[in-house]
Amino acid sequence: MPCNFDVTITCDATTWATYSAAVQTAAMEYGAFTMWSATGRRYGLCSRTIRPCGRTCTTNEGIGGYFWSEGSWYPYMFNGAWRNCWCGTSSTPGCCTCEPSCQIRLPGPVYSIPATGVSQDGGIVPVDAWRVDDGKWLVRTDGTCWPECQDYDVDSGLNTLFVTYWQGVPVPSVVASAAGMLASEFAKACVGQPCALPQRVTSVARQGVTMSNVSIDDLLKKGLTGMPIVDSIIARLNPGGLPHRLRISSLDDPKNRIVTQP
Repeated sequence: MPCNFDVTITCDATTWATYSAAVQTAAMEYGAFTMWSATGRRYGLCSRTIRPCGRTCTTNEGIGGYFWSEGSWYPYMFNGAWRNCWCGTSSTPGCCTCEPSCQIRLPGPVYSIPATGVSQDGGIVPVDAWRVDDGKWLVRTDGTCWPECQDYDVDSGLNTLFVTYWQGVPVPSVVASAAGMLASEFAKACVGQPCALPQRVTSVARQGVTMSNVSIDDLLKKGLTGMPIVDSIIARLNPGGLPHRLRISSLDDPKNRIVTQP
């Protein structure tokens, strides 16, 4: 289900106000869920609390950090001799890399982290001690580092790291308005009023005039709703009809632990 998916009622606002709270809630859930699914399940901000796995590069001799397969060591030649450089450090002569010396990966996209969102060893890490790169890397900037190994047996204290942040992409206003249009029509149908949501009737003949509608089954297969204004927004934001954002998975990626309760 979508998280914090905005629904804006801009049409029939006066009629909308006459519906009961239960009908309004059900209608807004329908509008949010439909637009969230139809636009590739990529809008909406979810609050996450993550206990990240370590992902660091250290200056200790013989230690290159986690996930060597992604290139903790970089070979280079300096003064005619081959050397190994590990990311972020300037202590090795002639070594220069494009990686910070201390960073961890958060499941993205990271929209924002509150000022009290990062806690290490039981204390809040101030906002001037870290930054976010590329919407997924939490970089330490104060000269210290994140714990290389968390103690997952405890919920606070030494060797713990918690990151609470907003994950996702905000709902565009045009999508929120489209969700509101769907919600309004759902509410009408719920109370027995005529609505613009398509029915399964595909052909009607009256007084010698025959009218045919697109099959609702065909619309659903394409991820559309049958409401032209709403479908025009869906078609522009998700022209390929993708069910969700494309993802690239790697067995080398860290497996972050997500706190789900309490």
